[in-house]
Amino acid sequence: MDHFNYDPVGPEILEDPIPSYSNLREQCPVHQHQGLENPVYSFSRYADVQSVLVDQDTWSNRFGPGVSYDKNVGDLQRYDPPDHQIRRRFLRSEFLPRTIARSEPAIQMLADELIDNFYDQGRVELHDNYALPLPVKAFTELMGISDEDSGDFKTWADELTLGMTYPDRSKQARKAVVAYTTEQVRNRREAMAEANLPVGKDPVGTVVSEGLISHLSCHPLDNGEFMPDEEVASMIGQLLVAGHETTTSLITNAIWRLLLHPEQMNLLRENMDLVPNAIEESLRFDSPVLGICKTNNLPVEYHQVEIPQDSKVMVLYASANRDGSVFSDPDVFRVDRPLLESKRHLSFGWGAHFCLGAHLARLVGRLALETLLNRISDFRLDEPTERVLPPFLWGRKQVTITWD
Repeated sequence: MDHFNYDPVGPEILEDPIPSYSNLREQCPVHQHQGLENPVYSFSRYADVQSVLVDQDTWSNRFGPGVSYDKNVGDLQRYDPPDHQIRRRFLRSEFLPRTIARSEPAIQMLADELIDNFYDQGRVELHDNYALPLPVKAFTELMGISDEDSGDFKTWADELTLGMTYPDRSKQARKAVVAYTTEQVRNRREAMAEANLPVGKDPVGTVVSEGLISHLSCHPLDNGEFMPDEEVASMIGQLLVAGHETTTSLITNAIWRLLLHPEQMNLLRENMDLVPNAIEESLRFDSPVLGICKTNNLPVEYHQVEIPQDSKVMVLYASANRDGSVFSDPDVFRVDRPLLESKRHLSFGWGAHFCLGAHLARLVGRLALETLLNRISDFRLDEPTERVLPPFLWGRKQVTITWD
């Protein structure tokens, strides 16, 4: 374990972690790194990562998904049973496919409007001008908040994400999200009271009649109590990071890989029915979240390595998704990879903590890719790409394309 040189935030890893993940799986499936705020163990094999995700008795979320011991409560990634199930049931109706489908017309309209804005220029940087606005729109539609606040949410998301590795970066953003969300919750509850509505009825025609913030504000939990304001704010912050940051990366990653593999781009253009396959293959090949941390409730041993209780253990989704024991030719990007195989990826997690927003991410990714391919018959990469800043996320913050 100690002899293997692997720094999860080292420059070479940040540039391209995949070769090191391959070495970890083969030579050091449990690795300990001492160079961060706390010692961090890394699990790189699919079977080990999956075993952590399904064992809620052994593996806890109480100290957050980052490398620091974050005791801020309030989002689904920090709850364990039974509190996690209570809150997940409470949120489930807002993330069902039929609920998510209501956002499709607005997202499709925005995709076309964005392309209209840059089409005649023959050149565009896709991250800021296409891949980012679409998930932001999906997020504001889901939350039931105004588009005018979308810029603030983008800034907050960046800082909250960096805070998973560098805690001081997220303090101001966390305060801003709490202040904004607390005001939104208070407005909705006051509107409900003024309209003399019974508990559980949204304030139709007053503040916002639909959206997750109204659901969180106006509907009680199973015990009949409302979710505390701070908990609502923390949950919105987590959904903000988990939602549009990662979906933006899904879009840029998919387009980037297609540009690097013209034969796959041609295959997809010839058969657009493969777009869902391409989305799943992108999630497998370029996981937007490289990994998250869990904390063990008791001492464990993996591969003859003893891990003390309450350790930070990073489960590397991106490494598990390249495990040759699960995926055929794992380092080959194939848009026609069978869905039954590619959907075994762990990019949305697994088990009880499987990402609630998976349906929304897939919808936005599909619409983004379909619309771009349909509207622009041929485009090419104009200059080198750049990766996003947060060390444990993986995406392109710059993808510039040109066309004739």
